[in-house]
Amino acid sequence: MIERLLFNLEFILVDFFSAYGLVTILCLILSIFIRNPFLQKINIQSDRLISFIGIVYLMVFLITTIVELNISDQESKNFLLNRMFGKYWFGFWLQPLLWFSMSQLLRIKAIRKNILIKLIFSLFFIISIEKTVIIFTSFHRDYLPSSWTISSSTYSSNLFVELFIKFSVFLLSVGFFTIIDQKINQSKQ
Repeated sequence: MIERLLFNLEFILVDFFSAYGLVTILCLILSIFIRNPFLQKINIQSDRLISFIGIVYLMVFLITTIVELNISDQESKNFLLNRMFGKYWFGFWLQPLLWFSMSQLLRIKAIRKNILIKLIFSLFFIISIEKTVIIFTSFHRDYLPSSWTISSSTYSSNLFVELFIKFSVFLLSVGFFTIIDQKINQSKQ
């Protein structure tokens, strides 16, 4: 039960990172054409939210790893330890540490203001290391002549629905985060 809950929480947090990347790219594109203070406020609050989400993500990742080590049998435990500290240890640790460090670097004002760095961060948040490995390792199967007739559709309609839901949930979370932040600041005064 607890491992399923932690898996779902980690899955939701990963969706927040990809939605942040989409929102940031959209805000950067719109800021070229529109100078709106509301758009800048969304951008600033989304930076603050993703910094908080980065800390939560690292904690959930570590808790999930510890729980997995404690409740698994000896064979699964050896497999996980081999993934964590074996020959390809960087594959296990790279994604969480990269997302955590990028989200915390957004606390620095110079990095937050640099459009190129934010664009690079957004692309890294959208395209995870795991997705990149899956795409590159499946290329050899997709371009063989025998697989040309397997699928004729290019995009699923569910892809656009999924992106819309991620985008909407992230913007709602930014709104709630802003309201909570304002209430906390008012109570301090």
